[in-house]
Amino acid sequence: MLIKSEQGPALPNCKKYSLGHAGRTCKLLWAAWLAACVFFLPVHLQAAPGEPPAPPVVIRGFRPGQLIAGSVTCLVDSARSAGLSQIRQIPFSVPYNSFVQLLNQSPAHKTFWLKFSLANQTDSALLVYLYCGEINFTDLYFITHDQPVQRVPGGNLRREQPGGSFIGNISPTLPFRIQAHQQGELILKLIQKTEEYHFDDIFLYDEADLSQTLDADFEGSHYFMIFQLVFQGILICQLLYVLFQWMIIRRWEYLYYFFYLLSVILYFLSKYEKLFAIDLLFSRYPLLTVYLNKTLLILPYFFYFRFVRSFLEMPVQYPVMNQWIIRIEYFLLAYLVFDLAFILATFNVKLQRELYTYILFMVFIASASFIIYLFRQKKPLIYYILSGSLFVGLGNIIAMTLTYLDDEKIMHSSPYKLVFSQAGIILEIFCFTAGLSYKSMSAEKEKIKSQEKLIEQLKANDMLQNKMQLIRNQIAQDLHDDIGSTLSSISILSNMAIKEKNANQAMSAMHEIKNSTVTLMERMDDIVWSINPKNDSLENLLLRIKRFATSLFEAKNMDYTITIEENIHEVRLPMEYRQHIYLIFKEGINNIIKYSDATKAMIRVSYRNEWLELLLEDNGKGFDSTGSFSGNGLPGMKNRAGMMQADLVIQSAAGQGTKILLRLKIK
Repeated sequence: MLIKSEQGPALPNCKKYSLGHAGRTCKLLWAAWLAACVFFLPVHLQAAPGEPPAPPVVIRGFRPGQLIAGSVTCLVDSARSAGLSQIRQIPFSVPYNSFVQLLNQSPAHKTFWLKFSLANQTDSALLVYLYCGEINFTDLYFITHDQPVQRVPGGNLRREQPGGSFIGNISPTLPFRIQAHQQGELILKLIQKTEEYHFDDIFLYDEADLSQTLDADFEGSHYFMIFQLVFQGILICQLLYVLFQWMIIRRWEYLYYFFYLLSVILYFLSKYEKLFAIDLLFSRYPLLTVYLNKTLLILPYFFYFRFVRSFLEMPVQYPVMNQWIIRIEYFLLAYLVFDLAFILATFNVKLQRELYTYILFMVFIASASFIIYLFRQKKPLIYYILSGSLFVGLGNIIAMTLTYLDDEKIMHSSPYKLVFSQAGIILEIFCFTAGLSYKSMSAEKEKIKSQEKLIEQLKANDMLQNKMQLIRNQIAQDLHDDIGSTLSSISILSNMAIKEKNANQAMSAMHEIKNSTVTLMERMDDIVWSINPKNDSLENLLLRIKRFATSLFEAKNMDYTITIEENIHEVRLPMEYRQHIYLIFKEGINNIIKYSDATKAMIRVSYRNEWLELLLEDNGKGFDSTGSFSGNGLPGMKNRAGMMQADLVIQSAAGQGTKILLRLKIK
């Protein structure tokens, strides 16, 4: 961010510029030219004749004649070994232009010194703010013949000095005090280790002019400050929202997204904390902006990968891709540890940036393949996540491209490059919120469907229970009516046979007992057969009817035909239907054998359009089907047909035989 004044230069306030805002255009040819025009003393560079003089020190805010500054001389310590006492013994003879070019070219391995005289011509002490740009480490030494050396440390990688003024803390200036009628020598020591810096000429401000300059700058850049405040506000609100969601729901994707947002907040706080004149973390420990610079860029990728895996349920939905992303996560963690150890050990920011660029390019290629694969799945939830990822990726690519073009001096881009990344992050947050709403809506729909399915299952279970109860009641009724009455008859006949003294009559009772026992066994066999699940198919039912009918028809020497269509195997019958159909036909066949005097009988079974038809016909003497019937035979048959909601048609007339048709609908 530039602090501009109508009277003075632009002061960069908290905003760093990469690789020489003043210019880094020299390559090998430029280095060769420098080697030809300068030569090294043990610790400094000597000038060639004909170099233009250094620009004068610019004084702003003081009345003419109050503060007098001499011309600037320069020195470059290539060995970085000389202290202040040694430096004072060496001539400052490096040309100013060469000094600036070396500072822009390779500042990391040298110490740069500037010197000029300064005198206070007033009757009172003056508070002076010196500005020369944004440098990592700066030391101001004001040396007089009768006072101790006044040292003022500064630089954007040094902690703010306790007791400093507000205006001095929010601007990259070095405040010092010069007494009345005091004159001396001012020496500046500059050390630059990172690639983000800005060096300008030397300017001396009084407090009023510096304050006016800062006010004008804040007034001119308030839209940028508002955007930064809104951006951080959005991130913090989203952070709290995600944290509360995690506390309520306890799902891993919320926790991963929380740490993703936290790392993003810390990264941009490291860039703009001083802009808001707050003293939280990076203003107190400025070196963290270097040590954690790439760490705070890598962590969001790591946590976002974890968030996507959990949010899309990849371990279940896409297990192969899940394994590949896990490998990338471990790789990012290993690189994060290596990067932190590397920068702590070497402080080689240039090589660190190059390594990070290669790593990020590989991660981008892998991510692009994942995005293409997920996009082909054509699922709405995936589209939300992919849209957010693309917004973030596009914003980062634009910001990195502008930074590269600026670093290589191909073009001068906007100083607000990170705004593109921030805009992408805001759009990604909107996509995340929309995706979360969609997922919640889908989960609610699935929950409703599950509840409806459960209700249907409960209803089906209730119907099944009622059905089973009816079957149990029917079996109990059959056992009571058939088995119970038969057993009662056997008991009575047994008592009669025991008490009967006439042998013939006793033998007759024994035969009755035998017949009743056979009938009882048949009825028990019918009940057991009907409840056996192995006999669910209609084929098994018809096979049993066929065996029963064949044995009786052949015993009576009757002609008979049994016709069963081939598609009968498609039909499966409920248990109670099997029993009812079998007993209906058993009763009909028994009636033919006992009462019809028929010589021919026919059984035909067909299944068409979900209708099952069973026909039993004979050529016997028939009966009046419109009259009333005694006994349980025909009424029992009709009762069983009614239990199946089937149609039972009995057609008969004297001398015309009998036809019994059973029709029931089965899906």
